[in-house]
Amino acid sequence: MELPKIRHMGVIVEPHKAEMHSEPVGEMDADSVFIQMETNNICTTDYQHWDGLRNHQGFPMAGGHEWSGTVLAVGENVVGIEVGDRVAPAAKGCGRCVNCRMGRTSCCIGKSGRTLVNGYLGQRGFSNYLIMDWRSLLKMNKDLPAAECGFLEPVSTAVSGMKKLRVKPGENVVVIGAGTMGLVNAQVAHAFGARVIVCELTDKKLARARSMGFADVINSREEDPIARVFELTDGMGADAVIAAVGNSKAYEQGYKMLKHYEGRFLLFAAGYPKPEMHIDPNEVHYRRLEIIGTMNSDVADFKDAAFMISNGIVNCSYSLEGAYYPLRDIQEAYKKAATPDTYRVTVNLQEI
Repeated sequence: MELPKIRHMGVIVEPHKAEMHSEPVGEMDADSVFIQMETNNICTTDYQHWDGLRNHQGFPMAGGHEWSGTVLAVGENVVGIEVGDRVAPAAKGCGRCVNCRMGRTSCCIGKSGRTLVNGYLGQRGFSNYLIMDWRSLLKMNKDLPAAECGFLEPVSTAVSGMKKLRVKPGENVVVIGAGTMGLVNAQVAHAFGARVIVCELTDKKLARARSMGFADVINSREEDPIARVFELTDGMGADAVIAAVGNSKAYEQGYKMLKHYEGRFLLFAAGYPKPEMHIDPNEVHYRRLEIIGTMNSDVADFKDAAFMISNGIVNCSYSLEGAYYPLRDIQEAYKKAATPDTYRVTVNLQEI
């Protein structure tokens, strides 16, 4: 078959303005896979950039990374991926720097910075066709909705964070926030064998958290979440707390939920404007507490996430709003995604 030469893509032109533009798809090489894109979910980074909160990323931005698509053609060097497979992106490093050679691809220091291609920044995730190196892709379950397979990167970041926390069966893990990534973190913690407690304020998110069926859910608007965590853990407190929202109050509460000795606090989400966290260094010292930062994920985390999603261990439908927009209406999709209390909004990439 003759492959398309032109693609349409969503571009953030400036704050609060997204449009559909066109450019040449480019040429395949021996290591390339040509993908007919299906859907892309608008992540927090995307809509905060559109909302003017992450202007440091630059414009015009043709971004997007929560996508999945179907393979139309493969280069002669491609291994393990065939025409008809569904794939999703798994970030890889340069493969040469000291961190990549240790397997810590999320800490790659050999990648070049953001560069303009055809006048645009970004990975072209919001496009109807894409050419990718096969080593940056993982196969996903074709029987799942495409939007759920697009959660490969988000789930991989939760897997990475859970490994940093060293969560094990029998531990009490509190997740603060039942938004998109709060629910993902809760499911991954559950998969790691933890007893999960979720704290949330809004009725919509409280209901969504309860619907998963395995977590103790605390309405932080109606009761003291700190006292409730200690009550649920027989006065011990949480082995680990995951702040799935970047919020000063959440940090304050989460820190106070930790058990007296060797509690671990994971700062999963960034906040804009920048939140604050006040801790007593002496207390951290004497109680042997851990304050852990996490961002991105390594290749091994992506593989674990692909297995979890494809085999139903993590059900990403809980984190979807159920709102679908054509690529031609990318501006309206961003407006919806930036609305408070909204789960992931999905863009249909073949609807131009």
